[in-house]
Amino acid sequence: MSVEQIAPLISQALSANKLEQDTAQEQLKVLAPQPDYATSLLSILLRQDAPLSVRQMAGVLLKQFAENSWQDCPHTAAKDVVKANILPGLGDSLSKVRSSVAAIVSEIACVDFPDNWTGLFDQLLNMMGTGEPNQVHGVMKVLAELSADITDSQVYTVAPVLFPRLIQLFQTETFGPGTRARVLSIFGTFTTLISHMDSVDHAANENLLFPILPGLVDTTIALIGTPASEKIDYKLQTECVNFLSKLVQTFPKQMGDKVSSALPVLWQLLTKNAEDHITTVVNNPDHVEDDVDSDGSEIGFGPLVQAIFEFIQALTERKKYKAMIRKVLPDVLFYLITYLSIPEYQMELWNEDPEKYVEDDDEDSMNYTVRTGAMELLIDLATEMKVPYVEALMNAITRHISSCGNINEGYNWKLYEACATAMNISGDVIEECLEAKKVDFNFGAFYSTVVLPGLSVDRPFLRGRLLWMTASYIKRLPNEDALNTLLECTCAALKPGTPAPVMIGAMKGVYAMCAELSEPEEKQVLHKSMELIIPSLFDLAGNMEGDLLMLCLDSLRVSVSFRPDIVAVEADKVNKFLVELFVKHASDTFIVTQVNDVLITLADIPECRGSIQNNVVPVLLQILRSPAPTSPKKQSEEDEEDMKTEVIDLLTTFIRKTPVPLPDVYVKEVFPAVMSMTIGSVKDSSAILQSGGECVRACLAQGFQQVSTLNINGVTGMEYTMQLIAKMLDPEVSEYGALYSGRLVSSLIKHAGTALNINEILQAVLNKLAKCETPTIQQSLLVVFIKLFNHDLEGSMSFLQSINTPSGENGLVFVLKSWCEIQEIFTGEYETKVAVIALTKFLPHLLASDSPLSQIMVSDEEMSLEGGRITRSNKTTQGPVMIPITVKIFKILVQEFGNVLEELEAEKNGGLSDDEDDIEEEEDEDDGGPQFVSIAQIAHLLADDDDEDEDNKDDPLNDVDLHSHLQQFLTQLSTHNSYNQLCQALNENEKTVLNSLQVSGS
Repeated sequence: MSVEQIAPLISQALSANKLEQDTAQEQLKVLAPQPDYATSLLSILLRQDAPLSVRQMAGVLLKQFAENSWQDCPHTAAKDVVKANILPGLGDSLSKVRSSVAAIVSEIACVDFPDNWTGLFDQLLNMMGTGEPNQVHGVMKVLAELSADITDSQVYTVAPVLFPRLIQLFQTETFGPGTRARVLSIFGTFTTLISHMDSVDHAANENLLFPILPGLVDTTIALIGTPASEKIDYKLQTECVNFLSKLVQTFPKQMGDKVSSALPVLWQLLTKNAEDHITTVVNNPDHVEDDVDSDGSEIGFGPLVQAIFEFIQALTERKKYKAMIRKVLPDVLFYLITYLSIPEYQMELWNEDPEKYVEDDDEDSMNYTVRTGAMELLIDLATEMKVPYVEALMNAITRHISSCGNINEGYNWKLYEACATAMNISGDVIEECLEAKKVDFNFGAFYSTVVLPGLSVDRPFLRGRLLWMTASYIKRLPNEDALNTLLECTCAALKPGTPAPVMIGAMKGVYAMCAELSEPEEKQVLHKSMELIIPSLFDLAGNMEGDLLMLCLDSLRVSVSFRPDIVAVEADKVNKFLVELFVKHASDTFIVTQVNDVLITLADIPECRGSIQNNVVPVLLQILRSPAPTSPKKQSEEDEEDMKTEVIDLLTTFIRKTPVPLPDVYVKEVFPAVMSMTIGSVKDSSAILQSGGECVRACLAQGFQQVSTLNINGVTGMEYTMQLIAKMLDPEVSEYGALYSGRLVSSLIKHAGTALNINEILQAVLNKLAKCETPTIQQSLLVVFIKLFNHDLEGSMSFLQSINTPSGENGLVFVLKSWCEIQEIFTGEYETKVAVIALTKFLPHLLASDSPLSQIMVSDEEMSLEGGRITRSNKTTQGPVMIPITVKIFKILVQEFGNVLEELEAEKNGGLSDDEDDIEEEEDEDDGGPQFVSIAQIAHLLADDDDEDEDNKDDPLNDVDLHSHLQQFLTQLSTHNSYNQLCQALNENEKTVLNSLQVSGS
């Protein structure tokens, strides 16, 4: 093969003729395995006289080869030729060629560097040393990629050589802003790597970073203060600010003086450009969005503002710097409100596509704009500062309204809208401060100067925002007239033909009012208006799609609970409409979920339940029974599975909300259909097994006698349930399908009692437990035994001692070991409580007997959270420390008592605090190394609070006060002759917890 063979094919692949393109690409695929394929592509890529389009295509093909075939390519000699000849291309006169070569070098280096490309780093450094701008540009692109792959062991070799070269480049004005920005990006990568090394090598920061940071930071601050003459300059300034943010987060102590130097520069940049932003962006109809550089990153003032916002956010997260921000908080908020102003170009986009308005104009939006960045920072400042924030916000809003002039003139309305937006997103904190009487705010004056004039002008975005914001403060309205105005404007805005921004604000306002008026007497405020609001929302929902429909359904859901009588009158019409929406949008999980939420709300209304059974359930059953998708849109197998899971979950909720006895449709149709779906499915879907199991459990809870005696083609409901349990516990079926199997087993034991072959079921539970590796699933299965221990300790222990795991380990020994290993990461209040209570029964038994069980040895590993990962930290590096199970249980109980004490303390100290120490400097702040947090302290945060098990609500153990129970148990245990020996195994934190009891021996 030669260049002459490949070059024509590349030209043909660029042809406008689709047939010629396809033919050329197929021929290139045939040639790809040939030894000279890669070298020929490289020759074309580097050929100066070839057309740029041909060179770029050669680069694309070579990059694809490097990415997909390089590692397995047997042609070593050809690969060596490529590596020997490609680097000069980093200095090509054309930027696009340099970028292409850099991408290829990076791909090859991912595989071959350093072992099979030993000279690469030195060659790159030599090219940097030439100072030739094109070569430096190309080399920096490669180094930016390579730096992410540098290992701890390579840092001490690479950094001392690379850092001086990088600093020299960064401080040399002849190199472009893009190249200098990439230098800081590389330093940012190394900063992260070296700071993480410091947890093991405590000299890493001192040796490698701290000597160079002062000069580097000084240059960085100076560049931020240099006025931008073109857009690419913003890229450098943005990278400078990002680098400072990283340093503040990583080395807060070392950055103290530098932050004091950087803040005035950043503040000047933010304030001086605010007016220019209003003129050239906000009020300029011809403004276009920021450009994108060759790396795909936006360049312009917008990303720079976002970087400054993130820097301020980083400062507020450190007590060391929070006082600095608090001193200038009124000014910060004044300018943040300025940056909240809606740009003309964005208004135009939103008017064309109202759904995009709903999606974009939200603090959680994934689409970044200066406006959403300002929203996010306002929320962070409100959360961190609270009372000072609210006081500063009132000051900033007053300044804006006083200075912006008549609302009807020019673009003044945008500042009114920005002030209302700030009030909107700060609502929770403002209300919290007002309730605590920590601030003085006259909402009546704000209403008369901002809201009332704003509702009367023809500015849809302002009117919509004011409706939403005012609804959020409905309990703060000054008088009856203000309330009537809000309700009348809201009802009018929900009529067809209303401008979309106003309608959207009204729908959000309805939701906000319902959320604010939670008490029965408060709900009367909306009683009459709901006669217009609820029918209007149903009418609107029929003509909406996407995010607009979801917003409408969300508002409808909360409205229905205010006036259930309105929908009860039209129950059949309403339910038929909702199930039609369900089918129409079956492939859209988000909309289906919203429809389900409305249906679930209707299921709480007794007058609607019959209509649900007649109009909704038959359609859901048809979906379950249908082998083909029922949605007009084509569904994938995964989409269809998701839809059927949603259907089963919805049916489960209907069953749970239906009074006993269960209607025939649930017993004779839903139960068999769900069983058929879960047991008879060819593909063992974990999601279907989970949802199906929960639906069957609901049937058992609401109508056990009806379901268990049901005869389905000669098989009873009880036998079907046993088949389902057997499938869920089958060791060959994915463990995730067994997530709720423990609940189903416990429910069946509870309802069936002696009618069950419980020994066979428990053996299956033990076998599944022995094969599971996921803690949440292990917990689900362990709770089956834990409940039995609480009911009959001796009998349950005796049974488990009589059976073995598939590997031959004694059942009781295995359960105890597994239990002790994951108890500290149990989730769920009920599950944790029953487990702790069971342990308080076990420990005295083990201490009082001569049973071999007391000799069981278990690991004393402590679980922790490192960098977001659950890890185990051992006391030694030789392996886990093994301790007697009695000691382990004692330590667990002390830890659980500590958790209870922490929760009580948190409840006691909840709310606002006047503690000024909150803004004082902390001299001993963490320098950004890896943080270890006990899983026992955070496990409750990981629990699914919405996943409350209704079958456990009548368990007497719910009434046990865990604090009193543990306090009494540990106090009594202190009189045991083994107590002092147990205490010797406690760590310092555990001893501190036990000392709070003030018992002897602790």
